[in-house]
Amino acid sequence: NPPLRLGGKQWYQRRVRGGTHQNVHLPAMLPNHEYLKEMEPLGWVHTQPNELPQLAPQDVTMHAKIMGENMSWDGEKTIIITCSFTPGSCSLTAYKLTPTGYDWGRQNKDTSNNPHGYLPSHYEKVQMLLSDRFLGFFMVPAESSWNYNFMGVRHSSTMKYDLELATPKEFYHELHRPAHFLNFSSMENADADYEDKFA
Repeated sequence: NPPLRLGGKQWYQRRVRGGTHQNVHLPAMLPNHEYLKEMEPLGWVHTQPNELPQLAPQDVTMHAKIMGENMSWDGEKTIIITCSFTPGSCSLTAYKLTPTGYDWGRQNKDTSNNPHGYLPSHYEKVQMLLSDRFLGFFMVPAESSWNYNFMGVRHSSTMKYDLELATPKEFYHELHRPAHFLNFSSMENADADYEDKFA
C-alpha cells in the first residue's frame, strides 16, 4: 500500500496486499518514511475490473477500520477513489464516509456482497478534479514486491515493511510470483524426454 505523494498530500494505494478485486487484506501498519512526515493522508485507491453503481460495502468497512485505527485519517478529508477499468476506458469516482457509514463500517463483520444494515446513506460522492499541475512520486516496499496474490501465505496483517522511492512493479512481474518461475526453470532443466504432440 505505497503512498503516492501529490503536493504535500499522500494517497495510499491497495498495494502491500492480498485479496481479490472485491476485498483486500492490508497490513495494520501504515506506511512510515521520513518523506511522509509532513504530509497528511488523503485516502486510498481501489482498482476494480468494472464500475459499480455504489461504493462497495467492503470499501466502507475497510475505510472505517483504517480511520478508526489511525487518528491522522480525518473523516472529512480522507476519501476512497475507485478506479474502474471499463472496456476502452478508465472511470474514477471519489467517495467519503458519512458519520453513520463510519459507525456501520467499524461494527460490520459481514464480508458478503450484501451485508445486513448496509445503506447508500453510508457514503457520499465527492468532487474530484484531475490536474497535471501537481507532481508526485511513488514509494514501494523496500523488498520491492507489493503483490501477494500469488504468494498469499507470506502476507500477514502484522507484517512490517520499509519503504523506498521507486516505481511499483507491474502486477504480473516475476518478483511477485517466484514459485511460478522456479517451476518454469525446473521444467526447462529436466532431463526427461518430452513427446512433441505437434510433430
